Amino acid sequence: MKGGARMNDRTEKKGLLTKARRKAISEEVRFGKALDLKLIRKLAPFFHPHRRLLTLALASYPLVAFLHLAQPYLVKVAVDQHFVPKNLDGFYWVVLALVLAMVAEFVAKLIQTVVTQTLGQRVSRDLRVTLFRKLQEVDLGYIEKNPVGRLMTRVTNDVDALQETFSTGAISIIGDIVLISGIVMMMLYLDWRLTIASFAVLPVLTIFIHFVRVRAREAFREVRSHLSHLNAFLAESISGIRIVQVFEQEGMMNQEFLEANTAYRDANFRAIRYDAGTYAVVEALGTVATAGLIAFSFGLFERKGIEVGVFVAFVEYLRRFFAPITELSTKYTMIQSAMASAERCVDLLDQRPSIQKLAPDDRDSKSAVDVGDVLRLNDLHFSYDGPTGPRVLKGIDVSVRKGEQVAVVGPTGAGKSTLVKLICRFYEPTQGRVLFNGQDARTLPLSTLRARLAVVLQDPYLFNGTIRDNIAYGVDEPTETRLLDAARRTRTLEVIERLPLGWDTVVGERGSRLSVGERQLVAFARALARDPEILILDEATSSVDPETEALIQDGLRALLRERTALIIAHRLSTIERVDRIVVLSNGCVAEQGSHQELLGMKGLYHQLYELQFAGNGS
Repeated sequence: MKGGARMNDRTEKKGLLTKARRKAISEEVRFGKALDLKLIRKLAPFFHPHRRLLTLALASYPLVAFLHLAQPYLVKVAVDQHFVPKNLDGFYWVVLALVLAMVAEFVAKLIQTVVTQTLGQRVSRDLRVTLFRKLQEVDLGYIEKNPVGRLMTRVTNDVDALQETFSTGAISIIGDIVLISGIVMMMLYLDWRLTIASFAVLPVLTIFIHFVRVRAREAFREVRSHLSHLNAFLAESISGIRIVQVFEQEGMMNQEFLEANTAYRDANFRAIRYDAGTYAVVEALGTVATAGLIAFSFGLFERKGIEVGVFVAFVEYLRRFFAPITELSTKYTMIQSAMASAERCVDLLDQRPSIQKLAPDDRDSKSAVDVGDVLRLNDLHFSYDGPTGPRVLKGIDVSVRKGEQVAVVGPTGAGKSTLVKLICRFYEPTQGRVLFNGQDARTLPLSTLRARLAVVLQDPYLFNGTIRDNIAYGVDEPTETRLLDAARRTRTLEVIERLPLGWDTVVGERGSRLSVGERQLVAFARALARDPEILILDEATSSVDPETEALIQDGLRALLRERTALIIAHRLSTIERVDRIVVLSNGCVAEQGSHQELLGMKGLYHQLYELQFAGNGS
């Protein structure tokens, strides 16, 4: 009984965790009451480079409408002036005019479709490029707060939804409005009484469309939100497949995917119901209006108050009136979907990086005065939640002189990796300064600042290309000699020569076809090929096996030789020979000194050292 209760408790907790994960993955931007005009104004600049195509597309709609409207009137002329009086004089000219109008309408619609589709593709291409560029520019904090799948959805699915609207929805609405206006004018011209009788159903149609409008918008917003959740879950599941399989959680992941996929399906069903319901109601009202017109016209025929041709043309105009109304209802639901996508795209477009990027010609950073300290962290405070949030770093004062190798150690959560983010200007300090050769990092162009740095992370990221591509990544002049020298000095060349394809070996996504140690060796070679002024190693050897670690120690020494370096480390054995060690604790500098000096202090560093080496008798 107790075992069953514990099992239920675990199941309940597992369910709560799953809900929390789902919420974290699927949280979306929401504007509350959507301002369509605001969204349109945000997207309008993407049409400006293609204004000629836009003008041509807009001009084509009145022409198509004219050709479309001329056909029922020509039928009316044929009936009243030729069929009823049985007069064939000029009849074939009317028939020829009708055929020419139909052919011209077909050709005009073909050209119109090509122009609007081309416009939509070009605008969506520009929007997608702009969104991707924005993703490259936004603060790291924005990327870290949004799942990869959600960001992918904005650049792919959301832009696709907008492209469909650009091509077949938004612009063609103007054509539908022109056509409806022309039909109404023609109907009034032919007979105002039949016009009033035909439009008796319009109040019902107006009320229905108003009822559907808000609900359709919410339905399509929900569809996009669930699609974002689905993409985010897929990205997370594929990236973490090793953990899923090792912990035998395939069943749970399948169940979560089934739930996410079912929710996406149900959201689509709700949106489809509004779409199909709108179409069906408009069609039904069109049928009712036609039936009412026939009944009303019967009395006029008896009193000879209407000509047969007028009635035939009127029925045709009425049929053609409800066709664009139906199109408008379909396009309206499409636009609701597009507005939901536009909200998300505009949210990304509105992101403004807090890191100010100065132009390269604002200064020449190489002319900076050498004041001894290549890097100085001056009274550095930082909080991820803004000035009022909890401080991760509290008054850090650390100097690194030219050619000096300084290690930073401390317990987990002490703020070591946060230091790296501030030095690279992924974030701005809440208080204090990061100085390069005496200059505040905020006064340097970002590209120049980062050109001085090379960072090797604990889990180095390799792109899905060849080893040569990855070592040459970010190198201004990746000559064969330069790459070969970097690989040889870091002993990466020994790994490359063991591989069947050598330099042309494809490493796979994130370097998955290489071992952890091999990936780190490639990362070392990439850093050395960049020839940075300051080298930052963030736990760069913490995951390396002993055999590989022995291999890369020579490479590390070559990498660090006569180079300023900041080394973030957990494995204290890798930093015993550095010039100075800075010990962090709770975001503050607890101790500084050489390895032997810190051991002699019997403080925090001594405790960390004892804990790490207690198991092997050190």
